[in-house]
Order: sequence, then C-alpha cells, then structure tokens
Amino acid sequence: MELAELKTMYKLPTHIGFIIDGNGRWAKKRNLPRSQGHIKGFNRLEKVYKMVRELGIKYISIYAFSTENWNRPKEEVDGLMKLFRRVIKDFYNKNKYEDTRIEFFGDLNRFEEDIKTGALDIMERTKNNKDFHINICMNYGGREDIVQAVNKLIKQGKTLVTIEDISQNLYSKNCPDPDFIIRTSGECRLSNFMPWQSTYSELYFPKVLWPDFSKKDLIEAIKEYSSRDRRFGAIKE
Repeated sequence: MELAELKTMYKLPTHIGFIIDGNGRWAKKRNLPRSQGHIKGFNRLEKVYKMVRELGIKYISIYAFSTENWNRPKEEVDGLMKLFRRVIKDFYNKNKYEDTRIEFFGDLNRFEEDIKTGALDIMERTKNNKDFHINICMNYGGREDIVQAVNKLIKQGKTLVTIEDISQNLYSKNCPDPDFIIRTSGECRLSNFMPWQSTYSELYFPKVLWPDFSKKDLIEAIKEYSSRDRRFGAIKE
C-alpha cells in the first residue's frame, strides 16, 4: 500500500509523538559502537519526516534526548551532541523546511552555547511558519515540563491555576496534544515523555528498532491507530 492510499482509507492523527528507541540495540546486533546506531537513527528522522508530510499529518514530536540521558557514558553523550549540531545545521536548509515551524522542547541551558543559540535561532526564524510543525525534545522531561509551567504561573502572580493555565505554559503550547504516540523497540512505557499531554493519546509499541522504522511500519501504525475507538471518557451510542 502506498501512503496516498492510506490517506483516503484510514483515519489519521493530527499529531504523532515518536519515542525513538532502539538505536543502541540496533548497533549492538551488528557489533557496531552505539554511536553508529545513533547516527543511523538520526538519518531515519528525515525519512520519517518525509513520509509523515506525504500523509498530511501536521505535527510530529521527536523524543531525542531526555533529562535522564545525561547519565549515559560521556563518549555516547558527546556523540549525541555532535548529532544535534548536525541536525541544527540541517534545519538551516531553508528550501527543505521553509514552510515548517521548528521548536525545541526542553531546557536548552544545559547545552553548550552553540547548540543553545542555534536552536533558539531556528525557533525564531521559523516561528511564523504554519504548514507543518516539528518539535524536537532535547533535555526534555515531562515532569520537569510541568514544573517549569507552574513556576511561570507563580512568576505571573497566579495563586490558583486551571488545566488551561498549565497547558498554555508547557513547551507544547503551540500545538495540540499528541493523538498517537509510537515508541519503537517494543518497550512499553513513556519514559517521562509528555505525561500531561498524553492523557488521551493512543499508545503503540512496535518491536522494530528505530533505525529500521520503515514505510511499512508507519502504515501498520496508522492502521492500528485508525482501528482505535477514541471516546475521551464518554460513551458512544
């Protein structure tokens, strides 16, 4: 089945969150260093971006680096920083992303200055683009996201807050909550990814490792999403 057929036959999500898991295991299976798995995984991002664009899905969020990932070996973290620099450089390709709003979710202050300023510059350059949205979660933690939202409200003088207040102060304030969250590699947990925003997300845990996530895997995921009966706590008559 081609992606064009999928658009006409199945219900599509508006926003997909991808927890891109399995890069290290992909490398280990091939007796390669973990860094090679991360390189392969980052290369996969652009292919998935193109497929999602073709489907007409407007928002994707990529869980690229969690607040806990700093605890990994220094060599692996350093390799990921090199990849982030490559991704930021790639986003400067205006022909490829000229209609796309790019946001970085997470506390950027922990990154070296060139990564931080590059990310902030890209967000500023693309803030008026509306056709498509890519959210890259870097140094992101869902609990930390809620805490920083509450701290913003405290600084605003709020003493009583609403659900809407918190939602409008999260990193994801400019996009709808994810309808569908895909975590590759078969691990069945969210690992601190958007706990506030995912309360009614459909969850899907394919066993494929992220570097191998293909058009076939995306098609199977969309079929699964389309089969779900989303009631949001109500009863359909």
